[in-house]
Amino acid sequence: MSYKTIVVHMTDERRLPRLLDAAIAIAAGCRAHIIGVSCVPPVIVPPPSELAVAVSVIDTHRKAYLVEEARMKAAFEAATSAKCADGTLTAEWRSLDCRPLSTCLEALMPVARTADLVIASQADPDWPLSDMLEYPDDLATASGRPVLLIPNKPRASAFKAQRIVVAWNGKREATRAVFDAIPLLKAADETKVLWIDPGNDGATAGDLPSADLCASLARHGIKCEETASVSPKMSAGETLLFETEKFGWDLLVMGCYGHSRLREFILGGATRHVLSHMTVPVLMSH
Repeated sequence: MSYKTIVVHMTDERRLPRLLDAAIAIAAGCRAHIIGVSCVPPVIVPPPSELAVAVSVIDTHRKAYLVEEARMKAAFEAATSAKCADGTLTAEWRSLDCRPLSTCLEALMPVARTADLVIASQADPDWPLSDMLEYPDDLATASGRPVLLIPNKPRASAFKAQRIVVAWNGKREATRAVFDAIPLLKAADETKVLWIDPGNDGATAGDLPSADLCASLARHGIKCEETASVSPKMSAGETLLFETEKFGWDLLVMGCYGHSRLREFILGGATRHVLSHMTVPVLMSH
């Protein structure tokens, strides 16, 4: 089992080098095909009362993005050319265009759903086009594919996944994530399965078969250690990031939205917290 088709969603040239670093590192190990994808934002349709004023600027953001997209395509081709030339991987570029009244997510789905892995950036709420172009959690929940999210905070070293921590609670989303991550886990030097006290969810450590999970992963040749972390003073999301930072893990693997989004929005949740505060790459599945 390995990743053979990797889709990289590129939105912003500032963050492009970190995406390409991860994509090329993973693709080279799997001899995979990389599809670099950019989506031109939709036309902004103003209300009729503002149409006359907005005609001159209605398409300005699209024209500016097309110029940036050309630079991203050139950077993508330059970064992958050497590996393509020696046969380590293959690559192609695709430019998508959002139709009026549609979203970038809708344009991405036909490509993302045929991939073994999707790589994207953590959303940047300070970037003007973020609301139109960035859907990291929706990519995981809508595509049905594992999504590797690269944090916006620059890292001192290049992408690596030698030490991986798996967030485990025995639920469907966590199960999907860990088995979607098997190609990365098999290549890692160390994998730790981290169980976090679910508090009021009614589960106990004995209910969660982390030992069985480690035994299953071992049959894939994955060196795995189980552990537990009880966190009465922190949320699950805070604990995941604390443990990841504390022990210097390279990559966090976790399920995406074990609870409904409404509940996570109102009460908070691990997915929302990690999406907002991640400092290491995170592989999510739903």
